[in-house]
Amino acid sequence: MRKIVEKIPVWIIYTFAFGLIVLCSFGALRFMGQTTIWNVDGITQHYPILEEFYRILRGTTHQSLFSWSWNLGLGADQMTTFSYYVVGDPFSYLIALFPAGKIQLGYQVLTILRLYAVGLAFIAFTKQMKLKRSGSLIATLIYTFCSFSFYVAYHHPFFLLPLIFFPLLCVAIDKIYHGQSFLWLVAITAIVLISNVYFAYLLAIGSLVFAVIRYIDLKRKDELVRTLPKSFGYFILTVVMALLIAGMILVPNVLSMLNSSRSGASIFANGLKLYPAIYYMKLPNAILDASGRSMYWAVMGTSGLTLLAIIWSLRHFKQYLMLNITLILIAVGLLFPQFAAVMNVMSTPSNRWILLAQLPFALTAGIFIDHLHELVPADFKWFLSGTLLLLALVWVGNGFIFKLQAHHAVMYGIYFMTLLVISYAFIGSVNGHRLKLALFALVIMNSASLGLGFYSNNYNGAAKAELSRGVAAHWVSTYYDYANRYLAKHDKSFYRTAETSDYYPLRTAGNNIPMLLNMHSISSYFSVQNGAVDKVNKELANSENTMNNPTRNVDNRTTFTSLLNVKYLFAREDEVGKSKVPYGFKIMKKKNGQPRIFQNQAVYTLDNHVGTAVYRNKYALPLAYTQTQQLNKQDYLKLSASDKEQAMLTGALTDHQVSGVKTIKAATTTKTVPYTVKMNYEPITTVQQAVAYQITHDSGRSMLSQIKPENLTPEQIDAYNAVAKTTKPLKAVQKMMKQNQDIVKKDSQTNKNGLKVMTSDILGQNADYQITLKNPSAYKNSELYIEFDGIKTKFPSTSDRLTYTARRSIMGDVPFSYGAKLNYWRNFMNNQYFNSYYLQVNSGNKAANILQLGIDNMSDYEKRENVLINLGYAKKARKTINVAFSKANQMSFKRVRVIAVPFGQRYRQKATQIQKQGLKQLKVTNNRVSGTTDRTQASVLATSIPYTKGWHLTVDGHETATQKVNAGFVGAKIPAGKHQVRLTYQTPGLSAGRLLSALGVILFVLGTVWETWRWLLRRRATRE
Repeated sequence: MRKIVEKIPVWIIYTFAFGLIVLCSFGALRFMGQTTIWNVDGITQHYPILEEFYRILRGTTHQSLFSWSWNLGLGADQMTTFSYYVVGDPFSYLIALFPAGKIQLGYQVLTILRLYAVGLAFIAFTKQMKLKRSGSLIATLIYTFCSFSFYVAYHHPFFLLPLIFFPLLCVAIDKIYHGQSFLWLVAITAIVLISNVYFAYLLAIGSLVFAVIRYIDLKRKDELVRTLPKSFGYFILTVVMALLIAGMILVPNVLSMLNSSRSGASIFANGLKLYPAIYYMKLPNAILDASGRSMYWAVMGTSGLTLLAIIWSLRHFKQYLMLNITLILIAVGLLFPQFAAVMNVMSTPSNRWILLAQLPFALTAGIFIDHLHELVPADFKWFLSGTLLLLALVWVGNGFIFKLQAHHAVMYGIYFMTLLVISYAFIGSVNGHRLKLALFALVIMNSASLGLGFYSNNYNGAAKAELSRGVAAHWVSTYYDYANRYLAKHDKSFYRTAETSDYYPLRTAGNNIPMLLNMHSISSYFSVQNGAVDKVNKELANSENTMNNPTRNVDNRTTFTSLLNVKYLFAREDEVGKSKVPYGFKIMKKKNGQPRIFQNQAVYTLDNHVGTAVYRNKYALPLAYTQTQQLNKQDYLKLSASDKEQAMLTGALTDHQVSGVKTIKAATTTKTVPYTVKMNYEPITTVQQAVAYQITHDSGRSMLSQIKPENLTPEQIDAYNAVAKTTKPLKAVQKMMKQNQDIVKKDSQTNKNGLKVMTSDILGQNADYQITLKNPSAYKNSELYIEFDGIKTKFPSTSDRLTYTARRSIMGDVPFSYGAKLNYWRNFMNNQYFNSYYLQVNSGNKAANILQLGIDNMSDYEKRENVLINLGYAKKARKTINVAFSKANQMSFKRVRVIAVPFGQRYRQKATQIQKQGLKQLKVTNNRVSGTTDRTQASVLATSIPYTKGWHLTVDGHETATQKVNAGFVGAKIPAGKHQVRLTYQTPGLSAGRLLSALGVILFVLGTVWETWRWLLRRRATRE
């Protein structure tokens, strides 16, 4: 039987084990009626992109991959936008084989198929590394089913691709050192470059490190066939040929990324010199299982066998010198955010590079399995010492307590079982075959358990974040409660849409489902966004701007919304009359005059539980129009963001002055509103307040705790004083009341002439503020804004938070033991602020919340120093604005202004005039915008088409240069008279890329012929 099993190919046994593990892990989701579609990025980003790609492949969307799409936010290149996700992913093309109603199933099948390919790639690697059968099989399972692969499978499934590519690259590099063909490396490198530029960057560094380490290792072992100069020559030739072959996809993508919102925008390593302490504390526990809270993408979890193998390898340091150096480099790399930032294309400190570490982890385990027969008693001393060290670090990292998640305890149990099995086999002289079989079974158990840690609701609450079957497809069709169908039927013109900021509460920066509904939403959620669009939003201080979604809904600002050609606005039924609906938007009504409400379409866990109302903008500006005036750029740049926005209604802002077009000075049209400010929250400064605080915090649940402090009469205060023991407060309480009095006094002085500081009291409780407008009736019929300029924040340290808690205990007469202090410390360490704060502003029923993302955010972290918040348009006067903040314990400002933007006849006249200046006979298709102009004088063509060099303009068939207009849109000079205007789009770099790819393919074919001829010559010589 044993001999029969040994004849079965490794890949077949792997397939059997793979199926078993997938059944136990992914099957847990299936059993609960769930999918692998995450309710965050999965449904808002990855699933919609795959469905749109499906439509492109099947030809049902009337959209080419190599074209401009008006459904990608304000409009974007389809191929360069999708290249980060599906264009270079060979598995994504298989979605075309599924029926239209089974895309959700296809999404999940492709995820599992990618995961299967991860193991096949590693089998090829183990063969090249000459691992034995058992070592190869066990190492493959460890590599395939690590925490990283499980994590990305249900969060970002296309991140499985580099796990496939990296072993293949290493195989091809090793082949060169062993005198074999370099064309394998050319082919794989070209596929990587086509797949994803980010992956190519990361894998290039990983491959370079492998090439250096492998060369030194082979040199030490005297196993090199090719010399370094020859190998280096082949590497150079490989890079050149691969770059050429990938040119058609690579050149446009590189150009797009260089001009994207991320280019130069990220703060290197989020400004960190070291990670927060909690990161280091959590690292030891993440070695065996990363299904809990993962910080900075430190998703490291591997098998218990791997940990033992690493300990064993480090003990035999010289024997496995280069492998051990690699392991040490990995450990050091995990300690510094700068290393993670370098590996993450010089941006945020995301440890996604850990995917590369899984290869040496698994290789170490495979080598260990192949050398089990060499174990000696000294090895077990190291195993014991390493285990005790790990447990000590986990104990400290958990806050001096072994309080682990249930699943983490399971993983440690499997680890100890593995150690016990190896020890028993050593003591009892159990033969190698039986031991390896037992370890194989334990690795399968370990892998399945790792998966259950992610996919079972019994172990991980994150599994509940996976959508139930059928939900994704249902939400796609009912996202707008079918209001989109009504608009598509009754309005055949080209228009854009937006949503009120509270239409769908999202945990993400955006949602791409509108892309599938042909509503031309101005919001989009992609990793690669047009840098020109980002610049416009930053220049106009759009508070909703992020790198992944530059525009979103522009904070529902009236002029900005109209400038972007937004004709319709979707709003929640229960927010009608409350949401920030811009001026000029009127709710669509039925014939009987009642609002047209589209009934809520229930979608499990995703719908907003109310119907949808649609507002129509009477003053939406055309997609393309002409302006006979241009703004003086120097004067424009001196304006505030609000005035810049209004100035664009008067004239076009041009990058280069247009001759023959009148230049005007941009005027200030907004009004700065004078105000007074006072602290709403009153810190405890009196005995009466101290009594009320103690009553509220009485932990004995006495009669005192049942009294509402605000209802206390002076007589009751006197009566309860004796009980509460605060007639004569403790000296510590008196001291805190005095400190609070000083805080109130200082705050009043600081904010005497405008809001300068928002602070917290001596207990760490944040104050909120009320801004009272002077002469509010003068600002009726206006859009009200509040501008925070020069924001600086102070955050409490863990020590500060403990001090605040101690003070509250004293103030509330609540015991504060050492044990309670330790528990609070654990809680604060696990719930840090990471320099993140909320700024909440409201006026009447118009509210806005601004979130400063923390230094633990890996996608959109940008430090906010200036914020302009729209409080919406209102006909009536608003007297007060309430401002509050949380997490930070102090916020200071250079200046806080309240701004009123009046809307009335002047705005209507300007907008109506621009509408008349729109291109006549306007026709908008995927790659073309055309129309006619007829002006008596030269003018500037202004559009809301995102600027890119891919747009080419002809006027009456003659090529005409374009330029950037209104900070980020396509524009140009149009001569006086009647003209036919046509804008045509072609992906920048595509033509040059095609030529490079053709040249690369030719060289590759010639190289194949040359290598084949040389092989035939060697074979003939061998026979002779």
